[in-house]
Amino acid sequence: MPDACLDPLLDPQIAALAGAGEVEEPPGPDLREVRDLTVPSAGVPARLYSGDLDDCVVVFLHGGGFVSGGLDSHDAHARRLCRDTGRSVLAVDYRLAPAHRFPAAYDDAVAAVRWAREELGERVAVAGPSAGANLALGAALALAGTDAAPVAQLLVNPLVHGDPSYPSRTELADAYGLTSQRLEWCVEQYLGEQSLGEQSLRDDPRFAPLLSPDLRLLPPTVLVVAGRDPLRDEGRELGRRLGDAGVTVDLSEEPGMPHGFWRFAPLSDAAGSAVARMSTLFRERLDAATRA
Repeated sequence: MPDACLDPLLDPQIAALAGAGEVEEPPGPDLREVRDLTVPSAGVPARLYSGDLDDCVVVFLHGGGFVSGGLDSHDAHARRLCRDTGRSVLAVDYRLAPAHRFPAAYDDAVAAVRWAREELGERVAVAGPSAGANLALGAALALAGTDAAPVAQLLVNPLVHGDPSYPSRTELADAYGLTSQRLEWCVEQYLGEQSLGEQSLRDDPRFAPLLSPDLRLLPPTVLVVAGRDPLRDEGRELGRRLGDAGVTVDLSEEPGMPHGFWRFAPLSDAAGSAVARMSTLFRERLDAATRA
């Protein structure tokens, strides 16, 4: 793990925590009901966190580079999202690589969003960090123009292209939280040696939604980019392309934050403020969508 203290632009509280050793995320808030279930159409486990409002269900896709993570690793994230938005959250334990390569996780995400719309609520939204943001955006694109289309999306530190030529991939190659080398390894585990005819799967919009030919039908988007993240520049590019396509975008760049800063929300004042800002923006988008 890179020494966080060597990055003078990283939030000092996060750097101090990281320098002291492995950081364990505190438990999330208590909620009125949390229950485990299975998404029948995908055959994958899920966890439903009951919110106070019943006008929309947020489908949450966890991070972990398509190779790690699950319901327990991101339980605190889902709990905070439920509390802060007031909406029920369905966390999805999608299949992981390398046992299940692309497009398994993508297919699970699309199936879960469609099922949530059919079985759990009148409206759905999507949310996720990193690889989870990739899957959330992919599902939103797949379902755009249908009854199951999300009404809003929250994309945090998104992996939406995976192109190593972005300047931030070099500038922040050894960043705390995610290195470029680790990112490449995760992508290789997910995509494997597959190809789509003569086209690399890296150019398949189901993996690289930034390359989708038409972003116009996407819902209002809260997009959060971390300043000390090798994925920073592709997040910025996503914001630009969404804006050019006429999509409503709330772009928030958090300059001192590393990849995965969401887990530091209870431990760092700056991370807590960043999470509060994105949660407030997302709730406002959900409120507006459910009033429409």
